[in-house]
Amino acid sequence: MSAMPVSLRPTSGLRRSLGLVVLGGCLAMLYTVGIGSPATTDFFRALGANEFHFGLISGIPMIMLLFQFVGAAFLNRAHRRKATFVVCLIACRLVYVVIAFLPLLLRDRAPGLLVPAVIALLSLSAATHNFAVPFWFSWMADLVPRPIMNRFWGWRQRAMHITWTVGYLAITLFLYWTDWPAGVTFPILTVAAVAAGVTDILLFLGVPEPPNLITPNQGLLAAFLEPLRHGAYRLFVVFSCLWTFATTFAASFMLLYVLKVLQLAPWKTALIWCVQGLGTAAASYVWGRAADRHGHRPVMTLTIVAKPMIVVVFLLLTPQNVVWLLPLAFFPDGILNSGYTVASNGYMLSIAPRANRSMFIAAITGLSGVFGGLASMAAGTLLAHTEGVTWTFSGQTWNHYHLIFALSLLFRVLCIPLVFRIREPESTHSMMVLQELLDEWPLRVLRFPVGLYRRLSPFRDDAERR
Repeated sequence: MSAMPVSLRPTSGLRRSLGLVVLGGCLAMLYTVGIGSPATTDFFRALGANEFHFGLISGIPMIMLLFQFVGAAFLNRAHRRKATFVVCLIACRLVYVVIAFLPLLLRDRAPGLLVPAVIALLSLSAATHNFAVPFWFSWMADLVPRPIMNRFWGWRQRAMHITWTVGYLAITLFLYWTDWPAGVTFPILTVAAVAAGVTDILLFLGVPEPPNLITPNQGLLAAFLEPLRHGAYRLFVVFSCLWTFATTFAASFMLLYVLKVLQLAPWKTALIWCVQGLGTAAASYVWGRAADRHGHRPVMTLTIVAKPMIVVVFLLLTPQNVVWLLPLAFFPDGILNSGYTVASNGYMLSIAPRANRSMFIAAITGLSGVFGGLASMAAGTLLAHTEGVTWTFSGQTWNHYHLIFALSLLFRVLCIPLVFRIREPESTHSMMVLQELLDEWPLRVLRFPVGLYRRLSPFRDDAERR
């Protein structure tokens, strides 16, 4: 089957609107970096959080993704989306300022309430955020023309992760040059992050909003079940839920493992985490163009098959090799992350009908988030109950973190057959996409040493593409 043709020139007004969406995404990444850096993990540890608490800190906010179904139900009856989105997103981000200065209020009066209060506030922030997510996705699906959708998301993701990398580098320098405790560094970073995050949302006041297609006569249960009655979409929902469980089971504790067990300095940890953003930024537009040409399914297939690699690396990490091995692994892992994000978002938005689209979106982001939250809490509970347990195998000592990494590896491998069942009739074969991508930077480095400097023409004879 031939690759999918794409031809559409956005108007100047649309280009301006899409530019604001991209700029807002970049500011959102600064917010994300500021509230999710190694300084945040150290801050929670200073409050007394242990592995079980970290499971709750990661898991309960993900369970709050269920509020996307509540938001989707409201959206089906809302003529406008902008006001709800702006108010909810600003409110959820301001909650982090309260979290940052909470020790000033409770440390002397009720120190035992610090961690529970933080978890409760994080859950409130996540619930408010997730209520508004269907409003935003529905708005963007109406705003971005379908023929350029994947390339736009790839362009936006590249810009966002360049910003993410720069932000992480800035935090690295900040943590390196300051010798302040986490109770000081985290509030400073949070105030700066929230300022960027609020500015991001205010930019959307200048983005036009097409009228929302409402379905006021559709019952709530019927609206909820519609995505699950759609055969192809139901397969995608099942896969997304299981894949999120498999990845989150380990991902929630990777940063904590590097800081606590491998005892890497926070500034070194932040510097290493930048490399993943570089991989994502470098490959996002390439993945978006590939998805526009060949479809979403082959891109998802290629990325899912290779994603277990990063867990294998975490099984092999030691204090002696973490500084060089983890950056080498994070760059290709960032490439894979960008491909999966572009393809899964594109598949979700392309299949979901305009009527009841919000519930289709919530079926993916909400249900998969719940599975991710359950995975995080399950892994945190397992870590808490196996603390101090070690065993020797192949001449190496293994601990309870290695156990959750090994289980995550098993879960990821078991998900691979599921991605091949995702249906997209107009897509091309995965090997065709792989052959084309290996001629593109940055994926051309995977051909090293053969073909690193040799670039085949992407415009092969049509017969080769069939």
